[in-house]
Amino acid sequence: MANTENTVSPLVLSYSGPTPDDELLGWIGDGLVSGVVLFQDNVPDDDTVRAATEKLTAASPGPFLIMIDEEGGRVRRLPEAAESMLELRTYAAEPLTTLRDAYAAVAERLMRLGINVLLAPVLDVGGFGTEWLDPRTFSDDPQQIAEMAATVIPAIQDTGVIACAKHFPGLHGVAIDPHTDKATERTPPSDWEDLDAIPFRAAVTAGVKSIMIGHQIMMGFDPENPSCLSPIIVSVLLRQRLGYLGLIMTDDLAMGAITKYYKIEHVIPKALRAGCNRTIICNDRELQRRAIAYWRDEGQRIS
Repeated sequence: MANTENTVSPLVLSYSGPTPDDELLGWIGDGLVSGVVLFQDNVPDDDTVRAATEKLTAASPGPFLIMIDEEGGRVRRLPEAAESMLELRTYAAEPLTTLRDAYAAVAERLMRLGINVLLAPVLDVGGFGTEWLDPRTFSDDPQQIAEMAATVIPAIQDTGVIACAKHFPGLHGVAIDPHTDKATERTPPSDWEDLDAIPFRAAVTAGVKSIMIGHQIMMGFDPENPSCLSPIIVSVLLRQRLGYLGLIMTDDLAMGAITKYYKIEHVIPKALRAGCNRTIICNDRELQRRAIAYWRDEGQRIS
């Protein structure tokens, strides 16, 4: 399935410091950027965040996505984060209402700040020796994670914030952090159905409005391509088998799993033709400039 939103730029970028820079604002005004991801240096205090989100939204000729990774635990960006999440694994022993209320509080704060996408919940299954991943997971039990997903996604989205389930199709067996290098996952398809698929099916059933595709190479499905570049993963597994109809975004294409092996000018059309709607590129302005040049010159030809 090719991306059907060719009138909308797929590019979601980032910027440095507390104020969006003129170069980025110019790209947004020209319709070349459809969203940003905020990081800790963008959010020193609430007033600064509100001023930045207002400026970003005003610059855009159409709807604009402002995203943030406020997962909880070590992945948190908000200033004075009393309204953020605890370490995710602490919630496994708590009532689901505790988790629901925590996510709702975060989402309500995001709405007040002008942020409309929460890049959470993480629905990867833990417990397989993936030390870089386990602290970001809720549990080792896919059914428990599914119950958590079914609880927190409505809690987030009832506030008006878009939830994002990640990192499809699951990172549980990935030993190498995709931030640094190529990541492979060797789970057979039959085992995937009984493990990684369970939380994502629950997210789809709960009406999650966005899903992030990871960079892991799923050897049992498509041994040639990272998941975000694979039509088998995006269009067949997620769209057809799970019946998902919402927004699909890549994980950050500036990660080592992508940049060490692909040129950004090749990655963007490959991701779109795989079925992704948004391509995220963060914390590398030169890479972002190349992506902008590609989209300005070639992007509209993708079909």
